[in-house]
Amino acid sequence: MVSWSRAAGLLLCATFAPWTAVPAEGERPAPVVAIKPDRIILLDIKRVGERLVTVGERGFVLLSDDAGRTWTAKPTPVTRALTGVAFKDTKVGIAVGHGASLVRTEDGGGTWTQVPLEDAGSDSLLGAQYLGDDHFIAYGAFGLYLDSTDAGRTWQRRTILSEESTGGASEASPGDEGDEYPDEAFDRHISRVIQVDSTLLLVAESGTLARSDNGGATWTKLESPYQGSFFGALRIDDGSVLVYGMRGNVYRLLDLGATWQKVELGTTASLMGGAQLGDGRILLVGNTGLLALSRDGGRTLELHWSPAGKGFAQVVEADGRLLAVGEGGVSVIDPAWLAAP
Repeated sequence: MVSWSRAAGLLLCATFAPWTAVPAEGERPAPVVAIKPDRIILLDIKRVGERLVTVGERGFVLLSDDAGRTWTAKPTPVTRALTGVAFKDTKVGIAVGHGASLVRTEDGGGTWTQVPLEDAGSDSLLGAQYLGDDHFIAYGAFGLYLDSTDAGRTWQRRTILSEESTGGASEASPGDEGDEYPDEAFDRHISRVIQVDSTLLLVAESGTLARSDNGGATWTKLESPYQGSFFGALRIDDGSVLVYGMRGNVYRLLDLGATWQKVELGTTASLMGGAQLGDGRILLVGNTGLLALSRDGGRTLELHWSPAGKGFAQVVEADGRLLAVGEGGVSVIDPAWLAAP
């Protein structure tokens, strides 16, 4: 089953009021539109200082300066869905999305400019990450991986999992996603890249996992305990990493590849995002309102569900409140939903 937030073309029309016909790419009407935050599909959310920034369909960005109680919608120069957002500081950030869309802000998300990506073609970008100094990366469909060292102003396409970095081709297990593919033509969708101290960890389709110890210049493929798609990874304060994805699969990674521990969850719903909360608990979110809570650093997970049953893409904590974004726009997670069984 393909995850709702990764499937191209699955985004549905949201209710906008007021709104007119969608303008051509690169054009936006001058008036600010009123968008209901629970009537738009949103695919990523970040806390930027005291501000929350979330992105989603039709190239819209929503901002909140009161921990998600009220939201202001900001159009961008693109009309394709935005899937990921990353910030250098409270002012400079980027958002990426379908059709190789990439927009940049220098005022905390108030206004956005489109950045041309000559090497990206029309493939979709699925995420972005800030790595320090002026270094951003963006990544997505069919092995697309872009690198910027000038705070997102210009971008270069990089090769992932070259023959030199992996030592040859890799093969997915029979019956799983994907067939044998040559590393020099790596074409798996990259779901997430996270930073773990000085190392980058990449998770992708077909059980693809890789690490880079030099900022993404070269990559080493890791042995994977699972050959289905991974959709996310989360660094835990103790140095471990939770990697998660299709059919409720969650693994706890120690030593960045040396040791794996399967974390049982008891569902086949896919996991899409997650965060470690201020009190140390870990919350993973996913399809059909999936909420997976850990009270012991990711060693075990409790299975919970939101009453609405709508899919979540990402979760964030702000001012003691838990907010998730996804099919139902912005949702406040009631603490009662996470009560101990």
